[in-house]
Amino acid sequence: MLSKIFAPILIVALLIARPVAAQERRETQASTPSDAAAALASAKQYDEAGQYENALASYRNLLKNFPAAPQASKAQFRIAQILEEQGNASKAFDAYQTLVSRYPDTPEFEQAVAQQVIIANQYLQGKRVVFLGLPVIPGTERAQQMYRSILNNAPYSKHAPVAQFNLGLTYERQKMLVDARDAYQTVLDKYPNSDVADDALYQIGYIYMQAGTTGDTRDLSAIVQARETFEDFLLQFPKSEKAAQARDNLITLGQSEAGDLMTIAKYYDWARNYKAAVIYYNDVIRKQPKTPDAEYAKTRLNELRNSVGEDALRVGSERAESGEQQALRRRLQAQVETSALADYSGPSKRDIVPDELPISRAPKLRTNVRDVQPLPAVEPALPNQ
Repeated sequence: MLSKIFAPILIVALLIARPVAAQERRETQASTPSDAAAALASAKQYDEAGQYENALASYRNLLKNFPAAPQASKAQFRIAQILEEQGNASKAFDAYQTLVSRYPDTPEFEQAVAQQVIIANQYLQGKRVVFLGLPVIPGTERAQQMYRSILNNAPYSKHAPVAQFNLGLTYERQKMLVDARDAYQTVLDKYPNSDVADDALYQIGYIYMQAGTTGDTRDLSAIVQARETFEDFLLQFPKSEKAAQARDNLITLGQSEAGDLMTIAKYYDWARNYKAAVIYYNDVIRKQPKTPDAEYAKTRLNELRNSVGEDALRVGSERAESGEQQALRRRLQAQVETSALADYSGPSKRDIVPDELPISRAPKLRTNVRDVQPLPAVEPALPNQ
């Protein structure tokens, strides 16, 4: 009964309210431009007077009331700047992120992205994440998140190549070498003409070099990949400031590769598998013709020919190996791949380096040959204001 009485009353009230609400919306929309301009002017007064907390509150109030007004992007940009000036780097980054994602047509787009890269670089270079008011957590992971956010929202910004390269550095600092290599490769694939393309190619070679020359996981196939990468680097970027270091690295890689081949040759020699030993001795001579190892290989080959004859060095029956000899051979072959031979056609670069391989801290360029990787890319130049 009550519903039958109140239903007509409710319908009449809604019909009366609808034109009133529509009229209010029209009045609000008609007054938005001037009101938004007035709100921005009011916020700027606080800003110019140094009353930054009041300015922040006014800018945020403008965004709440007039999110689609032309003044909104300016308010958001200034919020980010104030936060950065106050030392709230992480919050400033997020404010710039809101700007580029919500207002991609803003004239401050490139400058906002540049500031994001600068903030991310601070975390990459040692700035710590603040927790409970104290800077306690290393910022490398935070920098990684920042670079990825930049690339997701501004993949075609003029600062994107720097962000992509530095993303690789964050992975490398965390010993995520496969991800680091892929990040550097993305620089070459997406931004081949950028200023950091040479850094990216060099760094790929450096990752393979570390995989092949350090730790217990030495991998001869990685040495081959490193050598090929540095050779490509010198062909593509002969005038790079890293060209001299790349040439030094090739010398080191050649010595390491020859040393590993010599280890295999001597093992087969000791095991009296002379046919296999000859293959590796010849490979040492071919790859390092003027080294002491090459001279030793030549001398030993002559001794073998004189002691066992040419026939024993050709294809034929081999002595049976003992269980101990078989185990030792398997360990050596697991440690040093035979893929360094000239006719090797093995896995691609993307399948060589395991995740767990160690990598040293980022040294400065032109120090020890085994500890060379480029410094983080130069921070982007800010656009003229």
